[in-house]
Amino acid sequence: MTGVRVTDTSARDARSRLLAELAQGPARRGYSIAYDLLGNRSEAEEAVQEGLARACESIGDLRDPGAAPAWFLRIVTSVCLRHLRRRRLKRTLFGRFGWTEPRDDESPATSAAADEGPEALAALTSGAALPLPTEALASRQELAIMLRTLEGLSAQQRTALVLRYGHDLPVPEVAQMLGVELATAKTHLVRGLAKLRDLMEEHR
Repeated sequence: MTGVRVTDTSARDARSRLLAELAQGPARRGYSIAYDLLGNRSEAEEAVQEGLARACESIGDLRDPGAAPAWFLRIVTSVCLRHLRRRRLKRTLFGRFGWTEPRDDESPATSAAADEGPEALAALTSGAALPLPTEALASRQELAIMLRTLEGLSAQQRTALVLRYGHDLPVPEVAQMLGVELATAKTHLVRGLAKLRDLMEEHR
């Protein structure tokens, strides 16, 4: 019985250390990625919370403690991918049966940022207090259209584009985050860009 108690205590200590480490930075980066993928603050927060819970439950799978941040971000990305797939399925079902889909809640700050430009969107995820730039109406409209057209991509295409071009991750790291082979990640990027161009042309 003594051995069991020691093991349980060690497991609790390991989870506590992991949570403390992830809270130092990876959790904030995970929120930034989740927000860019889901476009909703509350859903991004839920994704990070679920990611933290999964990380603590799966801590036995972590062989290299130094890899904890990247491992955690892969978990958060996986949570977001599942959410995006469910969202796409829901929209398909609503459209098929002619129902009106309930819109996701969006904070006023998010809506304002979408109208003001990429600098404002970056400020939302970084926490920086940046002045809103004065831009041409056409530029703001193009940004809003691009954000909407991302919903027309598959979950993996959207995620690959956001990670590669929104967070400047190298393609091999994008592949790791997606949990796919390098060639598959490249395919998602190429097809995602092509489809995004087509969707943008439809809105011109």
